[in-house]
Amino acid sequence: MINVIIVGGGRVGLHLIDELKKRHNYNITVVDNHKENIKTVEKKYDDVTIVLGDATDRENLIKAGIEDADILVVATSIDEVNLLVGIIAQDYDLDKVIARTTNPSHIKMFKKLGLNEVVSPELAACSDIEKKIVPQNISEIAVTGKGDYELIDVVVKSGKVVGKTIGDISPSKDFIVVLCQKNDKTLIAQNDIVLEKEDVVSILVKTNAIKKTKKYFTKTGILPLST
Repeated sequence: MINVIIVGGGRVGLHLIDELKKRHNYNITVVDNHKENIKTVEKKYDDVTIVLGDATDRENLIKAGIEDADILVVATSIDEVNLLVGIIAQDYDLDKVIARTTNPSHIKMFKKLGLNEVVSPELAACSDIEKKIVPQNISEIAVTGKGDYELIDVVVKSGKVVGKTIGDISPSKDFIVVLCQKNDKTLIAQNDIVLEKEDVVSILVKTNAIKKTKKYFTKTGILPLST
């Protein structure tokens, strides 16, 4: 049996469950923090394991069996959450991580971060996710959640940041730096990259901390964020 975790029990997640159950060789677990979605899954399927909780919380992914899972599919409509869960999932030995993005312009960035199998509803239907699971082996990522995070680009200007390495400031309790663009070269965020003035950083940040985070990277004379 192949162990599959689906993050997101909405329309796309339900359709995917239907397709996989036709093959009878998948153990399916659904993670979702929306009670309505969970109730729908419970009513429709009596042999699907359910975890009610936020998939960006590592403990909920562990409850779902990520340590023994073969495939993780993120089927939510929130790209920022998908990316965050994708980063977490890369710590585990999964055969495949498949990510859904609602914005085709994010595909390139997802792939730069190692999420090579990205499906966009704008470019492909849900059945394309199912096709990626059944055939061979690769790896990728996906997730679910509410609009608690956003992905923003910020030009580095602050003297509090210039000259520091990414590892000095990221991750913090509010954000994580995921990409750094130096001139026309885009780099996956590594701890030893030194930030310079006019670098552009892509940051996954808590929605309620966007203003503070932008100031941290662009203004001078403010206290550094706690890490």
